[in-house]
Amino acid sequence: MSKHIVIAAAILALLPPSPALARENNTVAAMSDQQKIITWAANWKRFVESGEIEQLRAMYEPDAVLMTNGAPPQKGVEAILAFLAGNKAAGNEVRVDFANEQLIVEDDRAYLTAKYWMTITPPANPPVYVSGRSFLVFKKGVDGEWRLWRDIDNQAPDILAEERPGG
Repeated sequence: MSKHIVIAAAILALLPPSPALARENNTVAAMSDQQKIITWAANWKRFVESGEIEQLRAMYEPDAVLMTNGAPPQKGVEAILAFLAGNKAAGNEVRVDFANEQLIVEDDRAYLTAKYWMTITPPANPPVYVSGRSFLVFKKGVDGEWRLWRDIDNQAPDILAEERPGG
């Protein structure tokens, strides 16, 4: 290789990436973060449905707040886990489904809006059906893991039973 080619290659290596390449790399990083959040939601669903509530501990920020429709805010991980454990303690079977509407990742914050459907079946009683919309705010830790910081749920009349994924 000629001396000029080596010098040219060295100069090119020192140049910042083109704006197009930088955008492409950011998109790849954002997609990776989006996939982590989607996986987070799938794990949350699995743990809640199985009653493995303690598995959720590492998925929340220490100062997380759950603001669900019809209940006072649950502040902090301990309060949230106790609230979520109530179904298992009562012997209820829980089924949850989500349909993500919008997921935005901005630096170390992510915002997810989703439709949800929940069926709670108490022992020897008819099922209770709840549906609505959730707005979730995640924080990305220095370890690269996304944790839930704020969870706001409401019941929404436009979330129809026939839209539930999997029927």
